[in-house]
Amino acid sequence: MAVAREIIASFQSNPSATKVKTAFLATEDASMVKAFRDAFGAEVQITNGGPLTRDLSQVLNTKKEEYDAIILCNVLDDWNLIKRRHHLGDLLKNVLTALKKSGTLVIREDMSRHPITTIPDLTKFFDVFVAQDSEGNGLTFDFYTTKQVEDSLYSKQDHLDLYWILTRAPEIVVYEEKLATFRDFLDKTQYTEDNVRSYEWIFGENFISPGGLDENRKFLQRYGTIKPGAKMLDIGVGIGGGARQAAKEFGLHVLGVDLSTNMIVHAFERNQRDQDCRVKYQISDILVYDFPENEFDYVFSRDAIHHIPDQDLLFAKIYTKGSKLMSDDIKPSKLLKPGGQIVISRYSKGYGKLSPKFLDYVSRRHYNLHNLEEFEGFAKKAGFVNIKMENITPRFKEILLEEREYTIKNKNDFVGRFSEELYNHHLEGWEDKLGYIAEDNHNWHLIYAEKPKSK
Repeated sequence: MAVAREIIASFQSNPSATKVKTAFLATEDASMVKAFRDAFGAEVQITNGGPLTRDLSQVLNTKKEEYDAIILCNVLDDWNLIKRRHHLGDLLKNVLTALKKSGTLVIREDMSRHPITTIPDLTKFFDVFVAQDSEGNGLTFDFYTTKQVEDSLYSKQDHLDLYWILTRAPEIVVYEEKLATFRDFLDKTQYTEDNVRSYEWIFGENFISPGGLDENRKFLQRYGTIKPGAKMLDIGVGIGGGARQAAKEFGLHVLGVDLSTNMIVHAFERNQRDQDCRVKYQISDILVYDFPENEFDYVFSRDAIHHIPDQDLLFAKIYTKGSKLMSDDIKPSKLLKPGGQIVISRYSKGYGKLSPKFLDYVSRRHYNLHNLEEFEGFAKKAGFVNIKMENITPRFKEILLEEREYTIKNKNDFVGRFSEELYNHHLEGWEDKLGYIAEDNHNWHLIYAEKPKSK
């Protein structure tokens, strides 16, 4: 029953999802059916869609806005739908038709049986999927999260038993032309697979942030005395090197969250290899997912939050767990524990006159940059104390020069792994960034702050 309770708790945390009174459950596992029935309780009416002797798509096609939740457990594998995307699309269309508005879809699959690239491929497929109902109305999902099944992680050392949670969206909203969602933007622009692998080549194994392993250790040491066994939330965990370092060197239990599937899939894969249960990952928008109350002793983030447009909301949520989707009459509860600490680095802007070239760079990357005083202001407004701000741009310049020198020295290896085009792209990027730094346009900032202890 542990798996059923975990999955139900996760999708019930979604403030935009409708309350579940009716659910459709499809699985070949009779024990899983019983587990969900027991976990939901008598107040939820459950329709059992398995054993799957009939076409599941046709079963759901006879229903229209009938269910608050549809749960598919290993259905994609059992029906070989992971490789047959056209048939998977038919199933998703009928799921959207059968779900009530804001109803929840849960898809659980053991991805250890598939190539690791299947995880981002499926996530992208779900995230941007669009269909039409019989009247021609558009149907799509809002992506909520992808998480590891904790029972499998701890009892079976299976870090790739995953479940996706999506809700039927009230309307189709396009992020921008040709890009359906912000996650879609990240994976198709800055964090393509080639870019991610080349960043790791530059920054060092397991890292895609400036300075790699050694620099990340310095950031972690900013907390002072770290309590082994304490919990850390790593926002924008990337390929997971920082989270695994925090566990290995400091004894922390880390939840790493990222929205880019092209990055975090490497974290999933390497944790399956390393079998470190102190580290978990999930694919989520940090502003949307509602985490448990009083959950984290530390919040950590390396060069990620400049992707987030609403910094006031971000710092308020770190402090009080309020969600962007929560209605005004819901009182936000605590995310960071009283006495908890944050260490966050981010790309920022300086006080020089911003050049048109720099502004174009910021616009293309969809960065949200602020100066040092503004950065500090977000933390003060949220209620943090003992705030320490640092302009670490001089160190950023040193790292850029080191990275460029290393890449030029090892050009043949880089080009052999990637391409001449990508090599030139990175050289141009370093030249541009060094110019932005010289003009006090591009800065690198660091904040340490504390949440007051309970009185």
